[in-house]
Amino acid sequence: MELPGFAEGLFTVQDITASQAVRLLQPQPGWTILDLCAAPGTKTTQLAEATGDLAKIIATDIDAERLKLVKENTARLGIKNVNIVPYEELLNSKFDCILLDVPCSNTGVLAKRIETRYRITRKTITELTERQADLLHRAAAMTNQRGKICYSTCSIQKAENSELVKDFLQKNHSFKLESEQLILPSADPGRDHDGGYVAVLTKK
Repeated sequence: MELPGFAEGLFTVQDITASQAVRLLQPQPGWTILDLCAAPGTKTTQLAEATGDLAKIIATDIDAERLKLVKENTARLGIKNVNIVPYEELLNSKFDCILLDVPCSNTGVLAKRIETRYRITRKTITELTERQADLLHRAAAMTNQRGKICYSTCSIQKAENSELVKDFLQKNHSFKLESEQLILPSADPGRDHDGGYVAVLTKK
């Protein structure tokens, strides 16, 4: 059953932990922002709302079919300054900021995705971290001279979070860690939320 007001764009459903990436980033009006793994678009629309729909936001995803969800969400909320672009068209572009919410093991959201615990192995974590590292290096190449990368996961694994960011910084001396935050899942009454990780990396 759909909640009253949802179709009219009066609100978006988002876990408090998932919303922390944009909160920690603090995007500003006038920025040119790329949401690199945008689908289904919840963080894309949060970026627009946080900047009063006054930033230039580009949304893309390797899965072109799932980009339709981003279009649906922006239309539902009446957001104007989001441009949805195929990933291949952005390879030589530069941005003030890149939001990189990478595919991950989902270990921070096991309460919602129970099946996850049955498919996580050392091999899958290794494959995921390789993909995450590749995406982070791609984001670095698309960041302008004073730009930022906001790297986030819904994982609580060090290999996907702090260790991966540390390895990136050791290989990319033009970036520094501005801030990072790990949130563990909680089922406490009144404080029920998922787990996740966010790091903001800035060019020196």
